[in-house]
Amino acid sequence: DVCYACSADFDALTTKLAQVAGAGVRRFALLFDDGGALSAPEDVARYGGKDAPALARAQADLVNRVRRALATRHRRLVLMVPSDYLGTDCHPYHAALAPALRRGVPVAWTGPGVFAATITAAQAEARAACLPGHPVLLWDNYPVNDTVVSNTLHLGPLTGRDSALPALLDGYLLNPMTQAHASLVALGTAASYLRNPRRYLPERAWTRALAELSGGRTGLAVLAAQVRSSALDLDDARALAEAVGAVAATYDGADWSPAVSGLAAEETLEASAPVNLPGSAIGDELAPWAAELAAHAARGMDAVSLFAAMKPALTALDATVAGGSVRIVGRALAPDFGTAERLGPGFASEATAVAARIAAPPLGGYLGCLGDLLGADIHFCPQFGLNVHGKALYLVPYSPTNVTLISDRNVHDRLVLLAGSIYAAWAARQRPGGAALTVTVNGTRATLTPDGGFDVSVAGSRATVLVSTAAGDATARTLP
Repeated sequence: DVCYACSADFDALTTKLAQVAGAGVRRFALLFDDGGALSAPEDVARYGGKDAPALARAQADLVNRVRRALATRHRRLVLMVPSDYLGTDCHPYHAALAPALRRGVPVAWTGPGVFAATITAAQAEARAACLPGHPVLLWDNYPVNDTVVSNTLHLGPLTGRDSALPALLDGYLLNPMTQAHASLVALGTAASYLRNPRRYLPERAWTRALAELSGGRTGLAVLAAQVRSSALDLDDARALAEAVGAVAATYDGADWSPAVSGLAAEETLEASAPVNLPGSAIGDELAPWAAELAAHAARGMDAVSLFAAMKPALTALDATVAGGSVRIVGRALAPDFGTAERLGPGFASEATAVAARIAAPPLGGYLGCLGDLLGADIHFCPQFGLNVHGKALYLVPYSPTNVTLISDRNVHDRLVLLAGSIYAAWAARQRPGGAALTVTVNGTRATLTPDGGFDVSVAGSRATVLVSTAAGDATARTLP
């Protein structure tokens, strides 16, 4: 806290700034964001009360005096961050600040919120109208991940910024993550935006930034795709989400195999990412998230094995086309009950735990682990999850009065819930004799040998082979 009217506090501040100026720093800012109301009797008397306009007058007075003190050392005060730093509405605070503050001193603004999915030129014009005589500088809170979002990486591109916005601003600052080198992904896309706002393509700029930082290794791009989302959007792990959605849409039918194969391919790609990250500083920064990605990918491959195990299989298939007919030779196998019973109960139990965590997120434990949110040493708490594949525990302060908790946007959680529910339904319908197999080829029932072999000829040049169990599980293949 500061007593604005107290000479001792002013002397302490200017002494501190002089020390830094002596080290060669030439440009300074005073930041009053999230500061409290006036309380010192000297301030109340000098600035006319304790309300927001009095606070604005006190801050303007301090900025003006510090500006003059710095000028004597040939240093500049280039920015002040007001206590009322977000939104587009004009408040009594702004009405008091603008005339009291030395004309031309830039004033920072974070957009319509602390975090803003979109920031438009019209919004910047509205803020400028609240502060006549003062340039507006945008302090864009991206890709920042401090305090309550310290369990999250924001490795996606800058999005949602009006192409006409930069021309209306005195400056554009971005707030990086705790991980300085990993921040270069988002900052690289912002550089592309600021270079040419009207031609900015976020995905193209993102791909270029990842390639520049990767050192030719694929792991950074793969990991970034799993932790790309932020308060700008909540769209993570797009390829995995598509694969999980395909399994959910097709698994009840016989044509489930392509979707499960697609899921296997995506999980295999993600499993390779942790060992293909760039080395040195950026790799060290990303290590905790790479570890969670590896664990998720391994569990995802378990889900693939479970999905395949619960279905009957067709092996050794061969098709021969001749004389207007097709001959199909192959073997049908019952579901792999051993694998299903080894993996299924674990997924069912895990799905129950995931559902409970989504319904009642461990917010108290997480905040307790973080420690002093206003201090310098906030703890890192990976035991509460690191939001790889989407937001499973994400507390977003869109504004000081709008703090949103997101717990249901994790795609890996979605996969676990899907695997658990499918296994529970599958296990419930297994009965004695439920593994008995039936094979048809283009609707014609095949005779099976004791080991499941069959040899069937049907008219035409293509054939759909369908194997089903008495319990109702089926697998289809079309040949050739």
